[in-house]
Amino acid sequence: MILCDIGNTHFFFYDEKRGVFKEKADEFDISSMHERVYFISVNHYWEKRLEHEENWINLRQYVDFSAFYESMGIDRIACCMAVKSALIIDAGSAITVDKVEQGEHMGGFIYPGVNAMQRCYKSISPRLEVSFNFDIDLAIMPKNTRDALSFGALSPLICSIRELSQHSDVIITGGDAEKLHPFLPHAVIDHELVFKGIKKIIEGIA
Repeated sequence: MILCDIGNTHFFFYDEKRGVFKEKADEFDISSMHERVYFISVNHYWEKRLEHEENWINLRQYVDFSAFYESMGIDRIACCMAVKSALIIDAGSAITVDKVEQGEHMGGFIYPGVNAMQRCYKSISPRLEVSFNFDIDLAIMPKNTRDALSFGALSPLICSIRELSQHSDVIITGGDAEKLHPFLPHAVIDHELVFKGIKKIIEGIA
C-alpha cells in the first residue's frame, strides 16, 4: 500500500520501505505506479485524471468536511486529523497554520509560502530580488535590504505563531519546515504528518 499527497507541483509518496519520496507533477507517469495508491489531492487536474485508474483510491469521499469547513484543503485536514492537540504549521507553496484541541479544529490561517513572498518582492522591483536571511534576529530592526525584506516577510508570521503556541505543542511540516524551525526551536519537525492523517482516513473507512 502506498500513500500519496498530491500538491500543486509535486506528488509526495510514502511507503514503509522507502519512507517519503516525491515526483514532479508535470513529469509524473501514471503507468509507472502499479501498486494500490491511496491519495488525497489539492490538484484538480490530477484528481480528474486519476478518476478512472483502478489502483488509485481517492480518499476525498471518506472525509467529513463538516468537522472543518467545505473549502478547506484536504491536505490541511489530513494534518489536523493526525494529532489530538497541537498547532500545525505546514510550510509548503503556502504556509498554513491550524490549531487542534482535543481532536477539534479550532481554526487557522493561510500565509504566502517562502517562494511566493520572494516572488512578490521581485515583482515590485528587480532590486528586491534577494533570498531571505533565515538567520535574522527578529528582535533587532534591520539595517540592510536583505534583512529588511526578510524581517517584513517573516516577523508577522512568526509573531502570530508564537502567540498562538503559548500553551500548545507545535509541529512543523512541509518543504520549508527546516527554514522556519530556527525561529520556533521548541517545535517538532514531522515530514510524515500528512501521511499519518491519511492513515487515519483509511482507518475510518467501513
